[in-house]
Amino acid sequence: MHRKQVFSWFFIAIFLLLIYIFYQILSPFILALFWGAVITLTLYPVHKRLTKLLRNRKSISALIMTVVATFLVILPLVFISATVAVDMFDIYQGLTDNLEVSELKSKLEKLKGLVPVTVLEELEKRLQIGELNIHQMAVKGLGSVSGYVINEVQSAATNLTGLLINFGMMIFALFFFFRDGDGMLERIKYLIPMKDEQKDEIFKKFYDTLNAVILGVMVTAAIQGILQGLFFWILGISYSVLGGVLTFVFALIPIAGAVIVWLPVGLYLVFTGSIYTGIAVLIFGGLVVSSVDNFLKPMIIGGKVKLSTLFLVLTIFGSLSVFGFTGIIIGPILLAIFMSFIDIYKSEYLESSD
Repeated sequence: MHRKQVFSWFFIAIFLLLIYIFYQILSPFILALFWGAVITLTLYPVHKRLTKLLRNRKSISALIMTVVATFLVILPLVFISATVAVDMFDIYQGLTDNLEVSELKSKLEKLKGLVPVTVLEELEKRLQIGELNIHQMAVKGLGSVSGYVINEVQSAATNLTGLLINFGMMIFALFFFFRDGDGMLERIKYLIPMKDEQKDEIFKKFYDTLNAVILGVMVTAAIQGILQGLFFWILGISYSVLGGVLTFVFALIPIAGAVIVWLPVGLYLVFTGSIYTGIAVLIFGGLVVSSVDNFLKPMIIGGKVKLSTLFLVLTIFGSLSVFGFTGIIIGPILLAIFMSFIDIYKSEYLESSD
C-alpha cells in the first residue's frame, strides 16, 4: 500500500473519530441548537433588512433580533408550557378528589353484573386469579396513575437545571446564527462535493420547505390555537390555554386538524346541559377555526413546496415517533431533500445515459 493511501485512510479514520467525539460533546445541546437555527432561518429576512437599515452593523442587528426573538417567541412559549403543565395537574387533582373509590367500585360492580358469569369465570381461570376484586383494582389503578404523575413532576424538577441551560444556550446561539449565519452556510456548501447548481437546488428546497412548515403549518396552527383558546376564555370554559395548545398540536397533523378538539368539546357541552355554549363552540370551530387552515395555509405556502400528501403524512407520523415534536419540522425537510436527490439522480444518471 502506498504511503499516500495510508495517509488517506489514517486521515479519514481520525476525521470520523473527531466528528463522533464532537457530536458527543454537542449532543446535550442539539435540540437547543436545532431550534435556534429554525428561529434564525425563519426571522433571517427581517434580520437582513434590519442590517441594511443599520448600515451593515451585523452585531447590533443580531443583538436586536435575539432580544426580539426571546421576548416574542421563546418567553411566550415558556409561559404557555408552564400554564399547560399547571392545568393538566389541576385536571388530574380534580379527577382524583372528586372520584371516590366507593363510587367507582359501585359503578364497576354494575358493569361486572352485565358480563356473563361464564365469561368472568373463564377470565379468572386464564389470569389465574381469585374472585375479581373491583375495589382492589380501582385502588391499584388510581395508585398507578398518581405514581405516574408524581414521577413526571419529579423528573421535570430534576431536569429544570438542564432545561434552563438549554434555554440559555439557544439564546446564546441565536446571536451567532444571526451574525455569522451567511458565512456558516457558505462553508457548509463549500464542503459538499457536488455541483453548484445541485447544492443550490438542495438548499433552496431545504429553505422553502422550512418556511412552508414554519409559516404555512406552524403559524397557521398557532393562529387556530389562539382563536380557539380565546373563544374558550370568552365563553368561560375552563382550561382555555390547554384547549388552545391542544388545538395547535392537532392542527399541525395533516388530516387530523383542529376539529379533534372543538368537536368533542362542543358535543360534550351540548350533552351535559350547556346547549348554547356547545352550539357556539361547534359553529365557531367549523366556520372560523377550521376555515383558517383552508385559506391561510395555501396563501402562505403557494406553489413553493410540492410534496406527495401520502408520503408527507407518513413522514410526519414517522418523524414524530423517532424525533418527538421536532419531527414536525425534520420530517418534511428530509422528505424534500430526499426528493431533491431523486431529481439529481434522474438528471445525472438516468437522463444522461439515454
